[in-house]
Amino acid sequence: MYSLNELKTQNQEISQLCDVLSVLMKQQSLHDNPYVGELMKRFKEKVWVHLVFEDNTIYAALLHTDDEKVSRVAKAFHDSAKEIKHRFSGFVRHWTSSPVSGSEHDTLSKECDEIFSLIRDRLAYENEKIFPLVEQQ
Repeated sequence: MYSLNELKTQNQEISQLCDVLSVLMKQQSLHDNPYVGELMKRFKEKVWVHLVFEDNTIYAALLHTDDEKVSRVAKAFHDSAKEIKHRFSGFVRHWTSSPVSGSEHDTLSKECDEIFSLIRDRLAYENEKIFPLVEQQ
């Protein structure tokens, strides 16, 4: 079916990429750097794969339980993934679209902080709330 350990490993990898990219993306001079672009591409792929994998495994398993409280948590978990996908795809598209000026970079940097915070909060929620629920099922 799925490996909870694999999801936990994905969380750790995504968190580490958040840490590195959050530092690199603050530097306007690195915006067009191909190595930063490669890290962003890797980050995007990891986040998307993780969200899809969760949708097809954890969400499906928790949603179909007889416990209404668990089903509500699963629905909230799923809804938060939709928000992340929406905001994240716009952010990546904006980040990779073209060179940016100083004021655009400031806006992008702020958005970067918001996106990484959203993703970190999601990872913490998974580790603290969702994974223990899955282990109980």
